[in-house]
Amino acid sequence: MSSFADLLPQLPPPGAPQRVTQILEWVMSAFCVEGIALFTAPPGEAGGLVTRASLGALTATAPLLAAELARTGIPAEQVNLPLAQGLPAGFVSCPFDPERGVPRGALVLQGQGAAEAARRRGTELAMATAALRDALSAERDTAARQRLGASNPAEFLPRLSPFADGLRLPLYACDLQGKFTYASPAFLSLCGFPSLEALAEGRELFPEPGTRSEELETLKRQGKVDSVPLVIRSGAGARLSIRDSAVLLGDSIFGIFFDVTGLLAANAELKDALQVQELLNDTILAGARQLQRTQGAAIRTLARLAEYRDQTTGFHLQRICEFSRLLAVEVHRRAPYPFRISMEYADDISISSMLHDVGKVSTPDHILLKPGKLDPDEWEIMKKHTVFGWEVLHKADRELGEQSFLTLAASIALSHHERYDGSGYPNGTVGEQIPLSARICAVADVYDALTSRRPYKQAWSHEDASRLIVQQSGRHYDPVLVEIFRYLDSQFVEVHRRFPG
Repeated sequence: MSSFADLLPQLPPPGAPQRVTQILEWVMSAFCVEGIALFTAPPGEAGGLVTRASLGALTATAPLLAAELARTGIPAEQVNLPLAQGLPAGFVSCPFDPERGVPRGALVLQGQGAAEAARRRGTELAMATAALRDALSAERDTAARQRLGASNPAEFLPRLSPFADGLRLPLYACDLQGKFTYASPAFLSLCGFPSLEALAEGRELFPEPGTRSEELETLKRQGKVDSVPLVIRSGAGARLSIRDSAVLLGDSIFGIFFDVTGLLAANAELKDALQVQELLNDTILAGARQLQRTQGAAIRTLARLAEYRDQTTGFHLQRICEFSRLLAVEVHRRAPYPFRISMEYADDISISSMLHDVGKVSTPDHILLKPGKLDPDEWEIMKKHTVFGWEVLHKADRELGEQSFLTLAASIALSHHERYDGSGYPNGTVGEQIPLSARICAVADVYDALTSRRPYKQAWSHEDASRLIVQQSGRHYDPVLVEIFRYLDSQFVEVHRRFPG
């Protein structure tokens, strides 16, 4: 015997009279019962499970039990399968339970093996009972539509009109061809026609007649439509966007028009406003990118003023940028200090570090370019480049009115020669009182100075430069940064390979 799931695709659609009969025939055959009955309670009456008395009045033959199929119209929401109490042996009741738990009817099986079959194939019995519930509900709805549609619209509409007028609903009725047979005052006002006769004569109400024809065909097939988009041309010539919801009752269609023209226009305006905002955002972002490029160019120009006078060659500035960024990114990743830095900080320091020696523009040539060792007086003058660089950048920063890309650069220019043990210049600042940006730049700058060739010295090897920096950990340089420098060993070598000089 096939399962109920196999039977379902072969059943007529819900609402077809033969659907209920076929389901009952399958249950009777699949469960090998002697008789089957479908008990229902008419709407508005108290329903209940089949009682002993009513069962006793039945003959246990299928033809007589099938006669009970005439009673239909049960509203039900779910199906339960408890065995009914108080039934004689050999009877099983499967009640229909509506939303509030009041039974409205039951499917009853008669036979010595009915109870065992219900337990063994409970899932399939539940499926069959649910299908019966849906079929009965569909038959009830179809019958109601037929009764209402078959009534004379001249009798039905007078009862509907006060409701539509009181709520100012744009309600209409038409036949299956779309000819209007009723229009509420609100509907006539919406469509711009003075009367139903004028509306019926208006052939241009739907400037896109194909859409309306498709809606009518859908109504004939499905019995209802919901929020179908239509376009109408009012009696005054205005073009309106409409949403139509309608139901088919017999040979009449009843629907309501909702004017969404203003809503669509508002949505279009909002979309235009969003597009304008998006354009403004793109313009702002483009301006920000241009500003970043301008800032970078300005920094590089200022930095090269010192680089040219110091006779520095090759990619010195680019290497300082790369070294500083490598260190800052790793600080961001490890977070070794009580505070955290952002990736934006790492990006900023890679640019601002180029200005670390901008103050050397104030150093006289005979000192800046001297090939030999500076005497004490000359050394004091040389050390002033840190203060001069800070003064120039700090003044420019204040003129901008707020912190800018020059804020970090000024801090680096002033403090990149400070030493962790306080023996540096110009202020002898100690340990973590030295700005982190300056401590980072100090490691980057000394490594580049040691590994680069100058007129007065040869370039050191990476190993020799690294050894010196590690030896000065905790004295000249922040030990946290020295440890990070050792971790980034191969990346520093790669930067020097890409930007030689």
